[in-house]
Amino acid sequence: MGDREERPPGVGFVALSWINFGLLVAALLKFAPLILSYAHGADLSPDQIALGLGEQRAWALDLISDTPYLLAIWILVANFLQWQTGKMRVFPWR
Repeated sequence: MGDREERPPGVGFVALSWINFGLLVAALLKFAPLILSYAHGADLSPDQIALGLGEQRAWALDLISDTPYLLAIWILVANFLQWQTGKMRVFPWR
């Protein structure tokens, strides 16, 4: 099988590119609560735990637990878009 010719993508492929980009951004933004939690320090004091920071950190860790699945879907869609359009459409505005 040879390389496919690059052709202009249809509206559906452009929309799918933007949705896929949004999925990548969402996967990255899922780390924000964990980064904020670690801004209070790697080890939480008993006072911080009493304030509920321990539960927030556990929630932040649980939030990122499915990130590999999101990235797997992102890679599959990116490969599908490349196969259909002949161009890697990681950044839809290009």
